[in-house]
Amino acid sequence: MDEEIQEITSRRGYLLKDLARSFVQNLGDAGPMASGKLLHYTADMITSGGLLLWEKLCWEYAYEHIGVASPRIFHYLARKFRELKEKSVKLAFESFCSIPEIQQQMAEIVLILQGCPKKSKPKWPSVPTDTHDNDNWLRSVLRTTDKVAVKKVWQRNGDLEPLLHAGNEMVYAITEGATERALFWVKWLLEEDSLTKKKFGSGLTTLERGPPHLKPVQRTSVGYYLIAVLAEVYKEYAEKGMVRMHEEFQALLDLYRAADASQKRKTDTMSVMIQILTDVPKWKVPAAPSLVQDQKVLERAVGQAEAFFREVLALPLPSKLLPAKVTGLKQKKAKEPSKEEQLQQRLELINQATMSFYKM
Repeated sequence: MDEEIQEITSRRGYLLKDLARSFVQNLGDAGPMASGKLLHYTADMITSGGLLLWEKLCWEYAYEHIGVASPRIFHYLARKFRELKEKSVKLAFESFCSIPEIQQQMAEIVLILQGCPKKSKPKWPSVPTDTHDNDNWLRSVLRTTDKVAVKKVWQRNGDLEPLLHAGNEMVYAITEGATERALFWVKWLLEEDSLTKKKFGSGLTTLERGPPHLKPVQRTSVGYYLIAVLAEVYKEYAEKGMVRMHEEFQALLDLYRAADASQKRKTDTMSVMIQILTDVPKWKVPAAPSLVQDQKVLERAVGQAEAFFREVLALPLPSKLLPAKVTGLKQKKAKEPSKEEQLQQRLELINQATMSFYKM
């Protein structure tokens, strides 16, 4: 199966991984040349049947490289992709790709992504295994009292105490602006819930906070408890004027609850929500910056979309359409040489320098 995917090419003849990698690379570059390449790869990918792949790459880029630097990007992408989906299901494939207004929408999305300020997402802290199923450890590390936001969500008749304690510690870390510590408690609680389910058949809560499209056992995931607590913290902050991102935060809540949200998408979304609560109150203006710095420049660039799409639509459709996902895009880190190899390299350099000296 992997070999078949490797051989899939686009209308322009690019191999799948090369096309996807080039698209992502130009999202991170700046300048007219990078923007032109970005529109070229966008047109080729979408007209080769890769609309879902293109959307996935855009989402991944927003989470990996933009995040809290421009929180409005998630609200924007959710709205734009919803509009494109509504149009794509009503139109034949070639017709959908050939409409100038749709082409311009797609160009606008990638150019806005390219122009957003960048900030890499924080790494999730490691959680030692001996912290789980360990009441003594949990009680020894508690630092705070019950928080109002947690008390509004936690319910004694369906939630176990670890939910209360971890929720309090997460909120306490948020109030201190300690992003990594808040993420630690999120990860600890998700792992604790998973281990409890494996051991006893049910997790840390029996309350169904998840959306109705999920199975009952999925609706009791502690992730929905955590985002409910984060929503209460946001309300507190908003009332105090510490953050003004109502649409942005609601969009993140909706993304977490979405039917097609993977576990990775959910944890990435929760990470952005926590960063909004830890970082934004420190900003001079606690509101989301505009996505577009120069509207006229963007309009001129978007106006070129039709030419890029026309170029690739003139080519025949590939025999196999692009799949919805592609793996292995990240470059593998070069393996560091061993101590013996390093010593051998030094000896070779010394020999080369010695031979050069005698030749002189």
